[in-house]
Amino acid sequence: MRSRIILLALIFGVWVGLKALDEFVTGPEVLTLLAIACLMMLGHSIWLLIAQGHWQLKTRRHARKRLAQEALASRMNVQLVDEKSSWTPFVDIFISAKNESRVIEKTVRNFFAIDYENFYLWVIDDCSTDSMGAILDGLKDEFPRLQVLHRTPGCCPGKSAALNEALPLAKGEVVAVFDADAYVAPDFFAVTLPVLEPEGIGAVQAQKKIYEYQSGFLVECQSSEYALDTYFQMGRDLIGGAVELRGNGQVLKRAALVDVGGWNNKSITDDLDLSMRLLVSNWDIRFCPSAYVFEEAVPSLKGLIRQRRRWAEGSIIRYLDYIFPLNSPTRLSLVERIDTLVFTVYFVVPALILCEIVSECAHLLMGIPTNGKLFGLISIAVLLITQMNMIVAIRMYRPQLGLYKTILHSFEVNAYLYGHWVPVVIVSFCQILFGRKTSTWHPTQHGQEA
Repeated sequence: MRSRIILLALIFGVWVGLKALDEFVTGPEVLTLLAIACLMMLGHSIWLLIAQGHWQLKTRRHARKRLAQEALASRMNVQLVDEKSSWTPFVDIFISAKNESRVIEKTVRNFFAIDYENFYLWVIDDCSTDSMGAILDGLKDEFPRLQVLHRTPGCCPGKSAALNEALPLAKGEVVAVFDADAYVAPDFFAVTLPVLEPEGIGAVQAQKKIYEYQSGFLVECQSSEYALDTYFQMGRDLIGGAVELRGNGQVLKRAALVDVGGWNNKSITDDLDLSMRLLVSNWDIRFCPSAYVFEEAVPSLKGLIRQRRRWAEGSIIRYLDYIFPLNSPTRLSLVERIDTLVFTVYFVVPALILCEIVSECAHLLMGIPTNGKLFGLISIAVLLITQMNMIVAIRMYRPQLGLYKTILHSFEVNAYLYGHWVPVVIVSFCQILFGRKTSTWHPTQHGQEA
């Protein structure tokens, strides 16, 4: 109800603002707002592009310097000594899983292959009805550091509640959260913990990737969508913006988790809600592109839409829930507030475009002059901005595709993104405004083969 009231108040505020704008500016109010949103998206995209361009140049220079040092050391018959962090905190790894008998054993074995000794692996069996619980109990003799928490039927449902149930039992300085289908390299903690170590850093998000054994149109599009997310996350990290957690592959300081009260049991997107609460509590979130966590793509369109509905609704609600602290200069820096504002614009633009389409159609039917040309130009500008971001993201984070294939593939991915995200965002707005209750959390659908 609170989210509905705030959203209605915002819509009313925008309507009043548009009416006031109409008194001073001759022309279509919604198109004026769309033009402003388009300029904000363009400015933010250029900002992220420049930041990542500088970062890649710096990275290449560092790589050349390192190669030169190695060559010199080889000629002098000496060995370079890498500076390693002395911080080796105890880590509690959390995996909340329900009916994941297909993959859980391989996932457990992968985590015990990590090149790090100070950890427990907690698998939270969230009332599974398949053989997962028995598989986990059978693995405990082989792996003494495996802790299995069987939740009782009738307990509070959802991933957040499962993680909150395990949190008081864990005693490590660091908590890492993964999905049941996650795969990481042995050096995962060697890469992420030095990023988490500095004071004031509350969490680190690893780069998410799709398993390479999967194939098909939807899988390829999701892989490129993840590349776009990496591009935005890395850019936001470089400019000092608001990096977000992504559920799978997040590493957090226990002190930060306790400070914000753990996970929100009422949220349908635990990671995004936790990101907001860390942000407004003055805990920084960093992005680590050199630490990878692989996961399965959603194989069917129905499963994809269901997942994105939850993501979109949860993302909109978290902005509404934290709208006041997000705009507080004592909670967020100016850069974080600008960055967060622009990302809310990405959710508003589809709704504005739909409103303008309805308005243009109504004017056309009533014989009133339309603004079709201006609307077309603004829509093309929005498409070009997303096209530019997509091409750059694929080139940076899926370079194996090559330039020619990247350009062709970027058009496919943008059609895929607009084809499902625009209706999903609009439906999510309607659910918040008119639905009897908030949607409930559902696990992501995966394939049937391990």
